[in-house]
Amino acid sequence: MIYCVENLTKSFGEYTALGNLCVEISESGIYGILGPNGAGKSTFIKLMLKILAPSSGNIYYNGVNIKYIGNDYFKDIGAVLEGNRNLYWYMSAEENLRYYGRLMGMPDNKIRRRTDELLSVMDLHGHENKKVGYCSRGMQQKVALMAALIHSPKILFLDEPTLGLDLATKLSVISEIRKMAAEGTTVFLTTHQIDVLERLTNKLIILENGSATYQGSIDSLVYSHKCQQRTEYILEYTEEAVNTIASVISLEPIIINEEKSQIHLKISDLDEKLKDTLIQICANNHLKIIAVTPDIPKLEDVLISFWRNRHD
Repeated sequence: MIYCVENLTKSFGEYTALGNLCVEISESGIYGILGPNGAGKSTFIKLMLKILAPSSGNIYYNGVNIKYIGNDYFKDIGAVLEGNRNLYWYMSAEENLRYYGRLMGMPDNKIRRRTDELLSVMDLHGHENKKVGYCSRGMQQKVALMAALIHSPKILFLDEPTLGLDLATKLSVISEIRKMAAEGTTVFLTTHQIDVLERLTNKLIILENGSATYQGSIDSLVYSHKCQQRTEYILEYTEEAVNTIASVISLEPIIINEEKSQIHLKISDLDEKLKDTLIQICANNHLKIIAVTPDIPKLEDVLISFWRNRHD
């Protein structure tokens, strides 16, 4: 067990940011932490990083309560928090990396090699001596990521890691995170960029009002919303085909693509009877079915439905 979070509660006066949260991380991988604003995502990460102390409950790392682990705990961890708070603005990118590398006990020759690797990933060669405070927001984000990755941590906490990055660098960062995860790093990722989430992970922890309302895979979450899943049938277009189908099936799901001479029908996966009816009509009337493809809802739509259903 990498992490075991038991009944974790954090209150600020009368406001409870997290309430009796229980989470188990039994294997390495990339875990997406999702939830609306105020769900407790940032509080959860700060508790895991020992920036905050819990009001009650415990966090176990490799079987040991983190409140009893000293500075060695942080040698296993890298983090990028909102606002790039892991940076020293008056220092250059290279100086920041050297500082954090030495803080983690890395020899200077290894720091230089790793710095060169990360400068390539972030496309920052030639800018390593520029003071961070004078860099653009995107460049500051790159340096913050480099500082978190300098010692190839076992655990990585990333809060919106690709925010403000250009597309090429965004893809490079995603590739680097994937590489580290493949080598055994456990990554906790918060992001509102669904495309980043889909590229990086299939594991989700959804927080709402300080509690975990879902822990599992993206695939399982999508499957649980089967009512939104449909199958698309593409038929060869003729007026006879349209009239035949419309005599039995409502015209509402029928879309005609005149350019390609096709008829498109999308039928809910829950409506097995309607699917059987369509296939029977086609067989009886010699209507040609060109293709049958699943029309799986986008993760964004599933998440919106998930939250709406919980509050209806």
